[in-house]
Amino acid sequence: MSRARSLLDRYGPVTALALVAVAVSLIVHHTVYPAFSWNRDEVVYLWQVQGLADGKALTSGGGSPLFFQPWLSGIRDGMFFSQYTLGWPLVLLAFDQVFGSAAGALAFGTALAVVGTYAFAREITRERSTALIAAALLVLSPLLVIQSGVYLGYLFSLGLGALFGAALLAGLRLRRWWLLVASGALVGWLFMTRPFDGLLWGVALVGYVVFAGWSDKRATARGIGIAAIGFAPLLVATLAYNRHITGSFTEFPITAADARDTFGFGMRSIGKRWTPTNFTALMGVKGIGRNGWELPPFLFGSYVAVALAAVGLWLRRRDRTTVALLAIAVAFPLGYVVFWGISLSASFASLAGPIYFIPLFLPISILVATSMVAAWQRSRGLTLALAALMVVATAPFLVDRIEQNHDISAAQVGWRDAQAKFDDHALVIVERSGPYLLHLNPFSSNPPDLDGPILYATDRNAQNLDLIARHPERTPYFEATSLTSQQALLDYDVSESKVTVTPIVVERAPVLTIHARVTSRTDDPVVVAAFTAGGRVDQKVLSTNASRGDIFDVEWQVSAAALPDRLGALVVDVSSGTDAAAVFGVPHDQFRLSYRVVDEAPEGTVVEVLTPGRPFRVRPVHGVLTPRRTTPLNTLDVTVSATD
Repeated sequence: MSRARSLLDRYGPVTALALVAVAVSLIVHHTVYPAFSWNRDEVVYLWQVQGLADGKALTSGGGSPLFFQPWLSGIRDGMFFSQYTLGWPLVLLAFDQVFGSAAGALAFGTALAVVGTYAFAREITRERSTALIAAALLVLSPLLVIQSGVYLGYLFSLGLGALFGAALLAGLRLRRWWLLVASGALVGWLFMTRPFDGLLWGVALVGYVVFAGWSDKRATARGIGIAAIGFAPLLVATLAYNRHITGSFTEFPITAADARDTFGFGMRSIGKRWTPTNFTALMGVKGIGRNGWELPPFLFGSYVAVALAAVGLWLRRRDRTTVALLAIAVAFPLGYVVFWGISLSASFASLAGPIYFIPLFLPISILVATSMVAAWQRSRGLTLALAALMVVATAPFLVDRIEQNHDISAAQVGWRDAQAKFDDHALVIVERSGPYLLHLNPFSSNPPDLDGPILYATDRNAQNLDLIARHPERTPYFEATSLTSQQALLDYDVSESKVTVTPIVVERAPVLTIHARVTSRTDDPVVVAAFTAGGRVDQKVLSTNASRGDIFDVEWQVSAAALPDRLGALVVDVSSGTDAAAVFGVPHDQFRLSYRVVDEAPEGTVVEVLTPGRPFRVRPVHGVLTPRRTTPLNTLDVTVSATD
C-alpha cells in the first residue's frame, strides 16, 4: 500500500495532466473539427495510412495519375507516394488497427507533449513543482487546444523532442546506459517523423551536452556514442524507406515529390504543378518575425506569459542548464529562416499557431513556471492574482481561435455530406480542383487500388471525357463549390462553401446542336452572340434595338469535320453595346463546353460534348480581358442535343 501511495504521489499529478490533455484532444477533435481542419496535410496523412494499412507505400495511379494524384504526393513509375516519412503515419496506423480509428493517436500525441514537457522540465530544473506548472501551462495553452484535435504530428514531435532531451540529460547525469539508448531511439523516431526537427533538436541538445560536459570530454563522448546506438536503427529505417520510395537512400520523399520543396533561397514550390515562389532571405526573416509575433496569443497568459518568461530567464541567468533552454529557443528560428515554408506558414500562423515554433513552447513554459514558483514563494496572493490575469489574457485569443477553426471545419461538412448523394459506383470529378485531389475537397480520398465505391478525380476539362470513357461502369458526377483550390488554402471564405452535386451527361452524335438562350442584361441596343469551334468563329447579331430583359434564342451545329483537334472546347460568347463590331472588347459573358471527337465509334465519327458546361465572366485583369469561372449565369443558358 505504501509503495502504491508513493507511486501515486510521484506520478499522480503528471498522469492527471496527461489525462486532461487526452480529454481536451478528444473533445476538440469532435466539436471544433467536425469535418477536418483547414490544413490539408492531415487528410494526406490519413490517405497515407490507408495505403500502409493495405501494405502499400506506393499506391496505384490507375494509368491516369494526373487525374488521381493526391495533394502533397509524388509520382514514381505511375504510382503515388506521400511526401511524408513514416514516423507519425505509423502511430496513426497503430491506433487505426488496434482501436479502429486513428483519432486516438491525436490524444496520444497530445499527452506525450505534456509528459515530455514535465520530464524535460524536471530534469532541467530538478524541481517537481516547476515541472508540473510547466506541463500545466502547456495543457492550458491555446496552442494545445487548437493542435490537439487535428491529424498532425506537431504535438507528437514536441513530446518526442522533450523526452529525448530528458532521457539524454538524465542518462548522462546518472550514467544509465538504457536512458541514453532510449534518448537515441526517441530522437530517431523524431527524425523519422520530422527529419529537420530531429536534426535541430539534436544540434541544440547535443551541443549543450558538449558545452556542459567539456570538463569530462571522455564521459560525454561515451554517452553520446551510447545514444547513437539507439538512434542508428531508426536512421537505417528512414534511409531504407527513402530508398524504397525515391530510389535513393539520401533523397527524402518531400524533395522527390518536388525538388523545389527544399531549403535555401530561390524558386520554391509545394507541388510540381503548383506555381512556384521566389523565396528570398528577406521573406525568410519576415516569416520568422511574423511567426514570432503570432506566438504570444497561443501561450497560456499571452503577453503576460512573455513578460514572465523574461523574468524567469533573469532568475535562471546563472544556471548552466538555461543554456539548454536558449539552445532550443534559438535553433528553430535560425534553422527555419532558410526554409520557404516559414513564409507560407506566416499567412496562417494567427489561425493555427506558429507551427514551426512549437518546440519553443518547451523552454517558454519552463521559464514561465520558474517565475510563478518564485512568485508563490514570495506571495501566494500575488501568484493567484497573476494566474487570474493570465486567464483573462488568454480567454479572448482562445475563444477567437476556436471559433475561427470551427467555422472553417463546419463549412467543410458539405463535402462530407455530399458523399451520400452518389451512386454506389460513382466517378466524381471535383470541379476547380486544381491539379491535386484532397486540396479543395478534404474528403476526396481514393483507396490504394482506386477501387472504392466512389472514385474521385481532378477536373481536367476536355480530358474528363477520356476518363469517363475509361470507366463506363461508373456514374459520372461533377462536385462543385464556389471556391477555387487556391482560395481553399489561402483565402477560405466560409460564406461561399456550399457544395453542389450534378450528374454528368455526355451528348454524343455525328452532329450536335448548340442552343443558347440569351437574356439582355443592359439597355444597350445591340446584342451579339459568337460561337467558337476549332478556331472558327461564327458571330450573330441577335438585336439592334434590344431592351433590358429581352430574350433571344440562337443555335449552331457542330460536327467532327469542323473540329481539327480531338479534344477541346466549344465557346459561346454573349455581349451587348452600341457597336456590333466592338462588343467583345468590353466585359461580357461566356459559356464553355468540353468536346471530344471519337472516330472508333460503331456509328462512325461522332462528337461528344460534356454537359453541363462552365459559365465564365470575361472581365479586365491587369488591363487584359480574362475569363473567370463563375456561378450559373442568369443571362446565358446553353444546352446541347443531337441534331435530327
